[in-house]
Amino acid sequence: MAGEAPDPKTFGSWEDAFQYPIAAVRGMERQLRNDIGSNREKLRSLVGASYRDLLGTAESIIQMDGQMQQVESYIGDMAAKILVLSRLLHKKISQREHPPQYLELLRNRLATLRRRLLIKIDRHLKSLESSESTLIEAMCAFSLATSSSCTDVLRHFHHIRQSAVLELGQTGNDNKRISKSLQLIVKTLRDCQTIVPARLARALDALKSAPLMEGPDFQVLRELNLDLHQKWLGEDINTFTPYVRHDDLPKTEADRLLEQWARTAFSTFHRHLREMIELVEDPTTIVQLRQELLELWLLNKRHSMGAGAYDVLNGIRNAFNSRFKNLIHQHTTNLSAVSSSVETLLENWNDGFSDAFSPIWDNAVLTLDAGSGGVALKDELYRRAFSRSGSVETTFSAYTRWLEGINNLERWITRMQEKKWTDELDDMDEEEETLEDLHNMLSEDDPHLLHKTLEDDLEDSFSMLRNVIQSHAKTLLSNNGTSAPKSVFLLRVWRDIASHLPSIYRDLKSESPFVPLLQTRVSKTVLRKPVSNCDKRISKSSQYKRLQARVLWEGDPQLPVLPSAWAFRFLHETVKSMTDFGADIWTPQATDILKQQIRDALAPIVKKLPELQREVNGHASDDRPRIDDEETSHTPESEAESDIQKQDQDQKDNDEQETDAGENAKTEEKLQNGNTPPLKPTQKPKGDHAIELSSPSSEVIMDIKTQRLFDAIYLDHALTVKFKTIAPDDDPEHHNTVLPDMFDSAQSSILDDLQMEDVQQWERNFERMRKDAGAYWKRTELLFGLLG
Repeated sequence: MAGEAPDPKTFGSWEDAFQYPIAAVRGMERQLRNDIGSNREKLRSLVGASYRDLLGTAESIIQMDGQMQQVESYIGDMAAKILVLSRLLHKKISQREHPPQYLELLRNRLATLRRRLLIKIDRHLKSLESSESTLIEAMCAFSLATSSSCTDVLRHFHHIRQSAVLELGQTGNDNKRISKSLQLIVKTLRDCQTIVPARLARALDALKSAPLMEGPDFQVLRELNLDLHQKWLGEDINTFTPYVRHDDLPKTEADRLLEQWARTAFSTFHRHLREMIELVEDPTTIVQLRQELLELWLLNKRHSMGAGAYDVLNGIRNAFNSRFKNLIHQHTTNLSAVSSSVETLLENWNDGFSDAFSPIWDNAVLTLDAGSGGVALKDELYRRAFSRSGSVETTFSAYTRWLEGINNLERWITRMQEKKWTDELDDMDEEEETLEDLHNMLSEDDPHLLHKTLEDDLEDSFSMLRNVIQSHAKTLLSNNGTSAPKSVFLLRVWRDIASHLPSIYRDLKSESPFVPLLQTRVSKTVLRKPVSNCDKRISKSSQYKRLQARVLWEGDPQLPVLPSAWAFRFLHETVKSMTDFGADIWTPQATDILKQQIRDALAPIVKKLPELQREVNGHASDDRPRIDDEETSHTPESEAESDIQKQDQDQKDNDEQETDAGENAKTEEKLQNGNTPPLKPTQKPKGDHAIELSSPSSEVIMDIKTQRLFDAIYLDHALTVKFKTIAPDDDPEHHNTVLPDMFDSAQSSILDDLQMEDVQQWERNFERMRKDAGAYWKRTELLFGLLG
């Protein structure tokens, strides 16, 4: 096999080459590279030759087109001359005493030929491709065929061009035809100023310089056979010279007629332009057509006659600005679709279904496709991270479609602003200040006008959307039923909208007074169960004969260093309730509103204990029921309390285990060291899980107040509000005023009850508790992430 010379062209696949030794494979590689180089050269030669042939063919086609136009023009001129002679012959024959019977047939045939000739002449007159020489010959042919003077020819030319402008403008929303309409107007102005009246007058005068039959054109027409028939035509035919008035059109009259035509033509063009672009919905098409028409007019502005160059320019600008403003208004008002979506979803709300969202930590995430840059995976994670339910997705999809249209409008307005008209303005013979004014007019004034329109319309549309959501927010705030899920829905909808605003709208002031209302509604629902549970725990703990947390005090004098179990558990339940609604809605503002409501709700609960203890001391302790670890105190007043008691029973009096793992260790250590006061005779040991209610002594009351003060300081750290609470807009009595903090008042009340005779010692004690509470919050704040 090594001695063979394999041909790589016969291989079925590239793998066949590796059946041979390395040397053979390298040889095949060299052979293939040589073949590739050879084929490349052949292809280059072939393409080069074909390209040269193509250029030659294109040049030939262009030459043929020019020759065809010349032939058509020549034939039209000849046809007119032949028609004139034919009419003379028909007239001469008809004057005989006995005219032939076929004379009427000849007359009809001549009339038909005349109509066809005039149609061909008109086709040349209205064509954008007709050169100046072609137009002059067509005008001369028309003059011969209709015996028209120079003024009549010019009027007919204007009529034909005006008809062509009308025809181009009455063909729907074809932007190419409206562009041709302006091109035709510009060409008419340019042709008339070049041809009329001098060149046209000379051409018409040349028709009278010699008899038609003596012209070289007739002599070369074999079909006439003049060598045989010319002598029978008669002297009057052979010497006929057409009479055409060529001097009846002075330049002033020609300019007047052209100015009059220009005003009518541009008025027609502007009307058709406005009608046409009203049918265009695509901003891309509008901007491109604007640029095309403005470029065309600026390059030919010097040819304006009578209409006024700036009047024409402003007419084009106003037409496009008006259409763009209407398009902006149409797109911005479509934001009402988002409002309709919100109202429909709220009317058909179904708890547990409308607000259902997928958690981010779900096994379904593992099955998502991570290909193509992980786009699908990232989108799904984003949707889950922001708790987007089907209702939110529906509304946000409607908003996204609306936003795409707005962004598209803004992009094209920006392109209008970035357009430089340097090339077009450089060709204009104007002063520098005039050119600068034109540039500012097209690249600054028009885009600024559209930007301002877009900003104003966006402000109106977003104001309407805000009003709709605010109306629902006020309704939900007054409803204590199932309004929290709807409030969360509105918060998420507005969050997604506010985070995807049009770039032109982001710098504007966008107030959302309904957001605090919705956050207040959600916060009230979040706190309903935790606050109720907290109130019951505090009430029960205040009935014990001794303070259970007293064994955990440290220092000299002994003071609290840990918060009570109820405080820790309250924060835990609050965070859990917040998480149930979704962590994504708890912005700093929402968290502050929640904290302020917690402070207001806990203030009377924290402050009422000392007064309650005084009432308890006034009763006999023997009459109080026994409470076995808070399990026998079940009441049907609250389902939340039942849940707490079940948890207490399952954990067997370890309700504080989840709040502070070190508390039990410290308690056990102090019990072993004998630092705990002995149990009272009326109490059962700890292992029996029973605590007897009795009247606490005044010393215990002071301990309870001290612990309560520490709890209040600890909660004060946890519930620090970063921004002062302002009364909401729906509170007319305290509108836009800073509300007092009742929790601070409750804390101050407890502090006043604990004042000692030794003020300095008490201040040192208070400072110590304040530092210990702050330090303990820093160690535990990560356990309450949403509140931290």
